[in-house]
Amino acid sequence: MRSLVSLVADVRVPLESLALALASRFDERLDVEAALATLDELAHGLQLEGSPESVARGLRAHLHSRHGFDGERGDYYAPQNGNLAHVLRTRRGLPLTLSLVYVAVARRAGFEVEPIGFPGHFLVRHGGPGGVLQDPYHGGRVIGDADLANLAARYLGHSGRLEAEHLLPIGRPALAVRILANFRNAYARLHDHARAMLACDALVELTRAPEARRDRGLHALALGALAAAQSDLEAYLEERPTADDVEGVHAALRRCRVGVTLN
Repeated sequence: MRSLVSLVADVRVPLESLALALASRFDERLDVEAALATLDELAHGLQLEGSPESVARGLRAHLHSRHGFDGERGDYYAPQNGNLAHVLRTRRGLPLTLSLVYVAVARRAGFEVEPIGFPGHFLVRHGGPGGVLQDPYHGGRVIGDADLANLAARYLGHSGRLEAEHLLPIGRPALAVRILANFRNAYARLHDHARAMLACDALVELTRAPEARRDRGLHALALGALAAAQSDLEAYLEERPTADDVEGVHAALRRCRVGVTLN
């Protein structure tokens, strides 16, 4: 079986195929080929031309007005909203998954649209640096300076300071991490420790981050996999001995050692 690291690094794999491969880890019924065929159908006959502004307007009319795509505002944190195949069926999704629809459909129509991994949100950009920004989650509206200021105030903490790096196209590894983190958080909210742990497994493989091992260890503890939990939590404390959460991790580790799960 192909490793996650090699899949993410392979630039021959389109971003939508990467997203579907990641989602299939959590949905054994996911039909990747059917989802790709849906994207082909969405792009069939689509004609985009002119300036970046014209392309943005064309995509907005096509995907939102004609095909009904929009942001999920009901059960926003449901895991399926991070599953591109589900989003293609329901026409509702997260900023990230809707941005991937834009990227995939535009590319099939002969245009490059860049996914912009704004902190806490996702946008797309037409025309390269200094080009037109668009928000697929909010009806495909074009984002101006005032909108960026509002996004910064909402997602960048107290300072709300917008930096140039916030508007860079997201790289493949960072995109994969954002997708997997969405699944991890969604399943953790549902106390679905098995699937949350699966997401953590992938994050450990991809990032080697101590925090990913900590999270995996806590889900393993909840599932009663005490030896695995102890290994991960000890590794985290070794790497992050002065982290703010060490007290809680030590408490979880004591539970491992006496055989008490988090359930």
